[in-house]
Amino acid sequence: MRLADLFEPQKPTPRKSKADTVAEVFIIESLELVDENKERREGAVLASVLKMCGKNPLYYYIRTKAELAYIAEEFEASGYRYLHISCHGGDGALETTLDSVTYEEFAEIFKGKLKDRRLFVSACSAGNELFAEVVGGKNKELISIAASATEIRFDHAVAFWTSFYVKTFSLNAKSMNSARIAEVAKPLAVLFDAPLHLSKRQKGVWVHEVIDG
Repeated sequence: MRLADLFEPQKPTPRKSKADTVAEVFIIESLELVDENKERREGAVLASVLKMCGKNPLYYYIRTKAELAYIAEEFEASGYRYLHISCHGGDGALETTLDSVTYEEFAEIFKGKLKDRRLFVSACSAGNELFAEVVGGKNKELISIAASATEIRFDHAVAFWTSFYVKTFSLNAKSMNSARIAEVAKPLAVLFDAPLHLSKRQKGVWVHEVIDG
């Protein structure tokens, strides 16, 4: 799989009806200019690996907050069930190449677009209760959020997330649940020293846990 192949026109896997979601991964990536120069594109690697597994991911690279808002519309229209965000982050914001996006702004951009979806965020320290509560507050029917709980090395992040999706889809290519997410993530969190913050909605209330082995 050539990296250039990921930038060819992409055709989403069709869904049976507008109300359905598709068990595929929609990847949005945004990195610093230095990362771009060094080709540190975790999301692109993940997309390539998913294709090797017979999946049909959609991959978009963005640089601005405005582009994030535009691609959020594309995500909702795709019907893809799993949204994976790859970027830099911190305790109060996610970072695109040129803009900082606060948790509140991110939640507003995806307001109403995460119904029956699961959100995965590969961004240092984005895995926390505040992020989950803010984003979940704008998406009452969002199923779960899994995000990096601490800083994580780039190479470890690539290995963690590719291993996570390969193993999860090998167990069931058509669905996943919060218990399976925790089950698969636990040994990976130990192996790569990469705790994962998992938030899941139970009876209308967010339940949080840190998976660190």
